Amino acid sequence: MNTTLSEVTKIKRQLYTTIARLTWQDKLVEQIDDVPDEILDNNEISYRCCEHKERAILREKARLVLGLAADQVSRHASLQSMAQQALATSEFKRSCNVEMLSVACDRCPIDRYVVTDACRNCGAHYCKNACPKNAITIVNNRAYIDRNRCIECGRCANSCSYHAIVQITRPCEQACAVGAIRPDADGIAEIDCNKCVGCGACINACPFGSIGDYTHVIPAIEMLKQTDYPVYALIAPAFVGQFGPKVNSGAIVTGLKQIGFQKVIEVAQGAEAVAALEATEYVERKQDGAKVMTSSCCPAFVGLITKHYPDQLGAVSHTPSPMVQLATAIKAQQPEARLVFIGPCVAKKAEAATTPYLDAVLTFEEAACMLVGKGVNLASLAAQPEMADAGPLGRGFAKSGGVTEALVAYLPPGYPVPTVQQADGLQAAVAACDDLRAGRLDADFIEGMACAGGCIAGPGTLINPKVAERLLDRFCKEADAMKKATGN
Repeated sequence: MNTTLSEVTKIKRQLYTTIARLTWQDKLVEQIDDVPDEILDNNEISYRCCEHKERAILREKARLVLGLAADQVSRHASLQSMAQQALATSEFKRSCNVEMLSVACDRCPIDRYVVTDACRNCGAHYCKNACPKNAITIVNNRAYIDRNRCIECGRCANSCSYHAIVQITRPCEQACAVGAIRPDADGIAEIDCNKCVGCGACINACPFGSIGDYTHVIPAIEMLKQTDYPVYALIAPAFVGQFGPKVNSGAIVTGLKQIGFQKVIEVAQGAEAVAALEATEYVERKQDGAKVMTSSCCPAFVGLITKHYPDQLGAVSHTPSPMVQLATAIKAQQPEARLVFIGPCVAKKAEAATTPYLDAVLTFEEAACMLVGKGVNLASLAAQPEMADAGPLGRGFAKSGGVTEALVAYLPPGYPVPTVQQADGLQAAVAACDDLRAGRLDADFIEGMACAGGCIAGPGTLINPKVAERLLDRFCKEADAMKKATGN
């Protein structure tokens, strides 16, 4: 994950903020057609052939912010008509939330192995002799790869002493560990929703910003503007530090209440309940002779098994995710409440589509832009008492290893500690599932996280994951100290 703030991300956040501001002001339909020009005027954008292409790309990105898929609008629909449609749409949940914007795709070169200027036309010609298909010849004192013969085995690159032959992979393809992204006949990347697990790694990987996800910004704001029912924010454990180093959890609660949320509840509460239930389930499964159980809190990891390893679905814990666990409990007590999950995850949007208990899902990035669009500056709010809804075990779910730690803590006293395979990131998760299927996994429990490092490294986060981990650890220690002081 590249943690450097890019121009693509800056422009995306401007788009989020502008559309959120217009929605808050009830001017979305009236002024949205001016948004691409406003952003172009405020930025020196020169990535494409002309401003008309830039405007077309911004139009498509605005469509994603409005929560509309390409097949929901006509080809030449204006942003104004899309805004009207978005405001009138009651069904915004979908199973595949990531879209490749073909107009923005740069059609990156797809020749996998390329000879660079570092080639010295050495006397050894290791590359030529290593090639099993005689695809390499020497032309003008430099190695040349015949694409019609090359089978992309990589032997030439491995044999070159100068490392003059390099492997090139599209950033989006490289980020996708499940092979859901491939170029079409015209070289434009496509996403296969039958393979995509919704992790969102490709979104930040594409340096052209040609991949995005549908937001729930419009329905969330519309819910917050009414007074017929209470709207609660369920905030994921990874929130610590996401809104600024000087913004404590109390200030976040104050800011979210200023834009209309009646309550702000830590999803870490649900995580603690999940840990207890999962520990009980693990013991029961072991008693029944099961060899392996996997975690179920990461929807992208569950999606990986569902779509790519369906024969191993029986190993997945039946316990719902913390988000669903908490939402179910709240709805049982207050069915009239509307629940909005705020977290680091794109895959949660697809998970929300499978349950009636969630009304919208926002990433930290989207929530921050909604706050700015409303004119709320969290950093300017006076520090408030820290949130005290949950303990360290639930909050620890946000980082890799946290689920295991909580599971072990809830096992019966003296029960054998499970051998754990920590699938930290989707690539590691694929490897773990391969071992599980082959029967060579030497573990009792798989902790599956699609994002390397855990939720604190999700695609909807705002800060460096390493910084987030330090802040989370401190927050968990404070929660532990408070728990011991109060005896709860």
